[in-house]
Amino acid sequence: MRRPNILFLMTDEQKFDTFGFVNSVLKTPNLDKLISNSVFFNNAYCSNPSCVPSRAAIVTGKYPTACQCPTYISTLPKDEVTFMAKLQEAGYYTAVVGKQHFDASEIYKGYDYECIVDGHSQTAPYENIVAFAEYLKEKGVYKVKQVGEKLICGSEWTGDIENHIDYFIGEKGREWLANHIDTTKADAKPWFMTLSFPGPHQPYDCEGTAYADNYNLADMTLEESKVADLETKPPHYKHLNPRAYIDQYDEELYRRTKRSYYANMSLIDEKIGEVIAMLKEKDEYDNTLIIFSTDHGDFMGDFGLVTKAQYLSEGLMHVPLFVKPPIKDFQGFRTNDLVTNIDIASTCLTAAKAPEKITEHMENHPYNDYWEKDTVSARDYVYMEAHDIKGVIRDGIKTLYYVERDYGELYDLNTDPAERINLWDDPKYQTAKMAGMAKIIDKMFWLSPKSSMQWNVNAPKI
Repeated sequence: MRRPNILFLMTDEQKFDTFGFVNSVLKTPNLDKLISNSVFFNNAYCSNPSCVPSRAAIVTGKYPTACQCPTYISTLPKDEVTFMAKLQEAGYYTAVVGKQHFDASEIYKGYDYECIVDGHSQTAPYENIVAFAEYLKEKGVYKVKQVGEKLICGSEWTGDIENHIDYFIGEKGREWLANHIDTTKADAKPWFMTLSFPGPHQPYDCEGTAYADNYNLADMTLEESKVADLETKPPHYKHLNPRAYIDQYDEELYRRTKRSYYANMSLIDEKIGEVIAMLKEKDEYDNTLIIFSTDHGDFMGDFGLVTKAQYLSEGLMHVPLFVKPPIKDFQGFRTNDLVTNIDIASTCLTAAKAPEKITEHMENHPYNDYWEKDTVSARDYVYMEAHDIKGVIRDGIKTLYYVERDYGELYDLNTDPAERINLWDDPKYQTAKMAGMAKIIDKMFWLSPKSSMQWNVNAPKI
């Protein structure tokens, strides 16, 4: 049986509610259509709220602690192995167009073709965005200012939309994949491709575009949670980038910033729609497994904040994730199971008929079970980390442990999904807190080296 092609669509810093499918304000018709053919995970979480460790977890299939890349300034060790390299070993042709964020790591990435663009605009160092910079040079606009009036952590777009980095990534990805399909034989290797957009990550820069014109400023509402809610949270919540606190700006500027963020998603939606249309034209859509996710979210108004940092808040950790199986006319559905986007690795290896390459410390709850099996062995809790902050969600209770601190966070998401009431010291929730702490200890044990090793030959089980 022919193995499927695999397309991994990725964004950067995308909040969960940024599809028309879950938020009617959003204009994302192409993604909404793709979701209708997919398994959509209502409760998907990333491993870490920062680009480098979250992406390291995705490409290795291991939590940041396990793959030794736990912080923004850490890098994957050279001896780690990406799931793309394992796909190569399994006979796949692998490619990437867009952001990766391996930074200074010397790891073998595992791509036969690379067009890596690690930046969010032309202001990034040339060596990080070579292909994009050369594209702008050909158009005579490299280093020519493309933005105008300031937004919160962003600016209004004043240039030609074709000069936007997400436009370039979408075009480059579609062109490369179309050419690869056209120039390879029908019996050639199956392909895997990562198409990774730098947006809608800050700088929020799509205000002023035609995409922004499709949104009414009045629809850019304020979030339920407020800056006053930070009073019950750990002290570092008050020490984010000073520009990220929206109460210092007038409300219209925040609304324009939010519209800019949404408009960036509409741009990305358009480019993804063009890729999907191409796959259908070339009769490749039905046999392509398509995975969509992001590395982490964005506060975008939660608690009077924008951007992200070392916090395990829902706006940063609860992420979009859906999977279109390689099945013709698949009828999509939603599930409330707890999942993590680290299982993108095990899903791809399972689809490639190479489950033996899912090694110790890799997460192994492949999404394929949702269309290949009658029952799914779902997690009873999901674990997350931000270096010395460890957390779990179980039965709707979110417990966040701060290493060597006498404070923490606990939220009952069943009654307080906006995380406005910190119940860490509430007497009624101490049993739930202890249960959450036990799960954190369990996971930290299993992430430690040689955790699966037996105590001794013939030693009794505990």
